[in-house]
Amino acid sequence: MATSTIAAAPVAASAAEQQAAVEEIVVTAQRREESLQEVPISVSAVTGNALERAGVTETRQLTQSMPSVVFSRANGAFQPYIRGVGTRNANIGDESSVSVYVDGIYQPSMNSLGFDLVNISRVEVLRGPQGTLFGRNATGGLVNIITPDPEPTFSGRAVLRAGNFGEYSAGIYLTGPIVDGLAWDINYQRYGDDGYLKDLVRGGRAGARETEAFRGKLLFQPNDTFRAVVAASVFDVSDQSLSNQPVNGNTIANTFIPIPVYGREPWETGLENLLLASARTKSLSLQTRYAFSAATLETSSSLQKGESHSRTDNDASSRVIQNSETFQENAYISNEVRLLSTSEGPVSWILGGYQFSGRGEFRPLISYTNGVRGVPVYTRQDVDSLAAFGEGTYRLGDHVKLIAGIRYTKEDREYSSRNTTTVLVPLQKGSQDKITYRFVAQYAFNEDTNVYASYSRGFKSGVFNGFATTLPAARMTRPETLDSIELGVKSDPLPWLRVNGSVFWYDYTDIQQSARDPNLSLVVLFNAAKSKTKGAEIEVTTQPLDGLSVRGYATYLDATYQSFPGAQIFQPRTPTTANPCRAGIAFCGNNTNSNYDASGKDMIRSPKFTAGMSFDYSRETELGVFAIAGNVFYSAKYYWDFENRLANPAYTMVNGEVSWAQSSDEKALRLSIWGRNLGNEVVYSQILTSAQGDVGAFERPRSYGVGLSKRF
Repeated sequence: MATSTIAAAPVAASAAEQQAAVEEIVVTAQRREESLQEVPISVSAVTGNALERAGVTETRQLTQSMPSVVFSRANGAFQPYIRGVGTRNANIGDESSVSVYVDGIYQPSMNSLGFDLVNISRVEVLRGPQGTLFGRNATGGLVNIITPDPEPTFSGRAVLRAGNFGEYSAGIYLTGPIVDGLAWDINYQRYGDDGYLKDLVRGGRAGARETEAFRGKLLFQPNDTFRAVVAASVFDVSDQSLSNQPVNGNTIANTFIPIPVYGREPWETGLENLLLASARTKSLSLQTRYAFSAATLETSSSLQKGESHSRTDNDASSRVIQNSETFQENAYISNEVRLLSTSEGPVSWILGGYQFSGRGEFRPLISYTNGVRGVPVYTRQDVDSLAAFGEGTYRLGDHVKLIAGIRYTKEDREYSSRNTTTVLVPLQKGSQDKITYRFVAQYAFNEDTNVYASYSRGFKSGVFNGFATTLPAARMTRPETLDSIELGVKSDPLPWLRVNGSVFWYDYTDIQQSARDPNLSLVVLFNAAKSKTKGAEIEVTTQPLDGLSVRGYATYLDATYQSFPGAQIFQPRTPTTANPCRAGIAFCGNNTNSNYDASGKDMIRSPKFTAGMSFDYSRETELGVFAIAGNVFYSAKYYWDFENRLANPAYTMVNGEVSWAQSSDEKALRLSIWGRNLGNEVVYSQILTSAQGDVGAFERPRSYGVGLSKRF
């Protein structure tokens, strides 16, 4: 897919109107460059500069800036949710129900989705199933992160930042020509901190995080007809900030005498062995575009390899009771070809084919019980997927547009597991195919306002349980399917005002869910029954004054399990007459496992209401350009478990930045003072429950620092 660019603001009748005009944004939501306002899909697009000033510096923080997005995690796996749709599983070989792309290249490994947003052009979030043009595993929508392409003239940018908790980051971006028609760029960034957790075992701080990212591109464009971009990247992360504590003191550690140390206040940890989520991801891609007289041929090819190491602890105490360690490896290749019509006329179309294959492995997976190392287990899951798709658009005059698309996907999977001496699960094979589609009717009242209605289907392919060590547990799940009806409006009623909104209804069946195995403390994988979801979104962008831009949004989401009679839950074992536990202990530890009818319960990670507002104001003076930017995000409470026992309370997150630049010249030196989570809100980054208790980890507390940047 071609990298999109931010288009210039529309020409206004006067200089004052031009200054107050809302910026037009070009997106690639339909695999071709189109105005955001003309695309009949719920899309949010925010520039990299706007995200940086709002304090959004990594993918998980997109929760604070995009409607209907909850970007959570389970240990080393990053799990985006859109409108209540996402993947709870951290299975090797599994993929997210919300697809993540970088420059149009699909990112299959959930261990690689939590990366820093380094020198990006824009982030696009498409809400709702995108099963026609983007295909499998875009059930809930997708996130596309777009980075700049090399430029034919030399330029660059350097950034330095420092903050509390020992936080630092340094980055540099350079681009320039080699010869006519050939240009390059490189981007490098390093980040580190000392951790924000109070260490109750060793003293001082714990939970350090370090990242290192490199990205480079070559752009070959000898003429207006052909272009090719080769891109390579390496991303390393080592993160101990997930070192957790019992939720409400519920842990099996309470059954030991004396009671082991564990965290009781936010941002405390008492682990003997700190948790770890480390990963290295390497990728290489080639994208080409060749323009014919009436059509354009585009290709995308990529190779991605990753390895990761994760340590978990199910009791969250200083005693080593039940924990696990995993070493993962994966390798995937993908190839796509697209033919897009370019001729003028009432009909436009796109045809394409897609191939995806690869493997994910535990090498190995190790469980520990009371400090005793279990037998290492090796599992492997392979996938081969082929798809063909097409979509056509028919314009009836100047007002009506009809769109119809279809995609056929065929997928084969294999799974096996063994320990050091024995085959545990012999080679299992499974095949699935699926047809997905999209129908849209759009009516434009005028150049500034249009409405649309769509019916679309998306699906996530069935998978094997990558943790399974017995044949029954290894069974392949059925594909999950989501049917969506959406009504939307997109309007620029005034040059300085943009209002977009939608209402939607989902019918979601065969939802793939995971739960803890009560015996091995690993994972079981199964299909939940079905759910019904309805909701509404509104997003407003305005530039009422010269130098001031404001963006606000709100979402209402009613997402419940319509039928889920066999949900697996863990419930705390409370004191009884026969087993009174010990004085001062609310829970006896050792959760009990049972089946539960979760029909009518809220879907996990689905807040009923969220709202956000960001602003950016700058003013030029004789002393330079002063600016202030901020972001406020509110989320109602939501749940982490099927019973709705474990809640993330409602919270408000506030980020801000004050800056000074030498002049309005974009190459001027810029100094900033920034702050994140200024209200010091206590927000869970994850809550997991098992037979050993309920454990949770926290998002970062109040953070602040300074920054220095220079373009040249």
